[in-house]
Amino acid sequence: MASEPVNVNEFRELARHVLPKRYYDFYTGGAEDQHTLKQNVDAFRRIMLRPRVLVDVSRIDKSATVLGYKISAPIMIAPTARHQLAHPEGLNLI
Repeated sequence: MASEPVNVNEFRELARHVLPKRYYDFYTGGAEDQHTLKQNVDAFRRIMLRPRVLVDVSRIDKSATVLGYKISAPIMIAPTARHQLAHPEGLNLI
């Protein structure tokens, strides 16, 4: 691993070393047989980013359509919980 983590797997490995096992298992696990978790991991492995160099980027449109709605950038936040298990400043709504 590089001196600073650069991908999800490197962050996961750091978390494994610093979090208590039950908290690490909570964050990395899935429900019941973890079938959906495995499908999600497999789907992300199929995504290939194709870097393009020497391309004019002065007028890039980052907008996308998600579920029929146009958004300014394809960045979304998924619902998550129990952030304070990993950090004392994590949002606690319980």
